[in-house]
Amino acid sequence: MSGGDEASPRTDAEPMAFTADEFLRGMVAAWLWFNVLFAAAFGILQALTQSPIWGSWWSGVFVVLLYAVPVALIVSGIVTLLCCGAAWALGRMLRRRRSLVLHAVCYALLGAAIGALVVTVYQLAVQSPWDPTHWLAVIVQACSAAAVALGWGWTVRHSIRVEAGRTRKARIDRDAAAEDAL
Repeated sequence: MSGGDEASPRTDAEPMAFTADEFLRGMVAAWLWFNVLFAAAFGILQALTQSPIWGSWWSGVFVVLLYAVPVALIVSGIVTLLCCGAAWALGRMLRRRRSLVLHAVCYALLGAAIGALVVTVYQLAVQSPWDPTHWLAVIVQACSAAAVALGWGWTVRHSIRVEAGRTRKARIDRDAAAEDAL
């Protein structure tokens, strides 16, 4: 991260270079965005398609929140760790390109490809015929595409704000520092 003491990795030759801290921040942001978007989309779809036989709409949303969201948190965390190399490589390839639109589109395409890969692996694991138009496949791919682009965008915005001096530095707790010294 390019904080107050560290020099920015960005230069005229590489206007979109990034640090490892910035990459980690973007990776975590993309993971969080995916889980928020997936939980919302899955919950809304469950509420809209809940059969009256299974109870009221909120019971289906409750089941989604109780079972699907924790599974999605774990699976998406593993996928994030396994696919972060592709995002790093893409970022390194694009570091000389200044266009924010180009970056956003490329990261959205990467997210969609990761979503498609996850859906394919899942459907092979459960021995289901591959159907890219299945509602779960569409949700995973759309949320993945949006999450990777949003994670990248949030990180870029944060880095620009830090470099411009528009963010506050973390407040130093002098009492805690004194206690740590003991």
